Amino acid sequence: MAIFGKLDASTFSNNVGVTNGDATVTKNAADTIDQGDIIELGGVAYFVEQVTSTTAIELHTTYAGSTDAALAGAVRRTAPKAVAEYVLRGGDTAVGELLFVDATEAGLDENKSRGLSGPGWWNYRSYTDHAGSTRHKAECIAALSVAAGTSGDDADDTLVADVASSVSITAQPAAATTSSGAATFTLSTSTTGTPGALAYVWQRQTASGKRWVNITASLDTGVTYANFTTATLGLSGITGATLDGYKYRVKITSAGGTEEVISDGAATITFGS
Repeated sequence: MAIFGKLDASTFSNNVGVTNGDATVTKNAADTIDQGDIIELGGVAYFVEQVTSTTAIELHTTYAGSTDAALAGAVRRTAPKAVAEYVLRGGDTAVGELLFVDATEAGLDENKSRGLSGPGWWNYRSYTDHAGSTRHKAECIAALSVAAGTSGDDADDTLVADVASSVSITAQPAAATTSSGAATFTLSTSTTGTPGALAYVWQRQTASGKRWVNITASLDTGVTYANFTTATLGLSGITGATLDGYKYRVKITSAGGTEEVISDGAATITFGS
C-alpha cells in the first residue's frame, strides 16, 4: 500500500511503546496525531483508528512487529480524508488491494488497461471469469494528481506499472502429437522496458468446449500436469480417451505490471503415432 503525505511527514520526538499483536500504541503527550492519520512504525504503515488520550492511540489493525519495544522514529503522515474514511469503515477488508497511482503511472497504457485510469487512490482486483478471461475491477477512492516524486509512494505498489514495458510472444506453443502419453508445450517471449519477472498461467479448453480453465496438477483425471506456471507446460498420462483434441494456451503478465498477453490457443493435443 502506498502512503500519501511524504511531504508533511513529521517524526515523533519521543519513542512510542508497541506491543506485538496489540492495537494500542503509547506515546508522549508532546507528539500529536489525529484519527485517520497514518503512523509508520518500524517501516510499516498503520491507520489510526482513534486517539484515546494524549498518551495513547488505537491502530486500525494490530501491531505486526515481532517483539514488544520502545520504538524510536515513528512518523506521522496525513492521508486524504476520503481514503482514511474508506479504510476505517472497513474498506481495507474488501476484496482487492488499496493502491496509489501517481501522475506518471496514470499515463501508462499498462495501468489504463486495468481500469486505473487516473492518479489517486484505488481499490483494485483482478479475477478470471467463467470463460477463462482476466477481468479487472477498479474503484477510485480519492482522485489526487501529483507527480511521482511527491506522491508519497512509501512502499511501491507492485500491481501498478511504474514505467512503460511490454511482453511479446515470439514463438507460439505448437500443436503436439503423442503416442507415449507425454507431451510438452513451450513458447518464447521478448520484452521491452523493465517488465520484471514474468508470470505464466496455462489454461486448457476441451475439444468441444468454449471455456478456458486454469490448469492445476490434477485438473483432468488420469493426466498429470507439470510446470504450468512456467514457459513450458508438461503433460503425462495422455490417452486417446482423455485429451485428444484439447487446446492449450498461456496468459503472461509480469511483476512490472505489463499488459497481459495470451498465446493464440492453437496448441492442440492429438493422440496417435
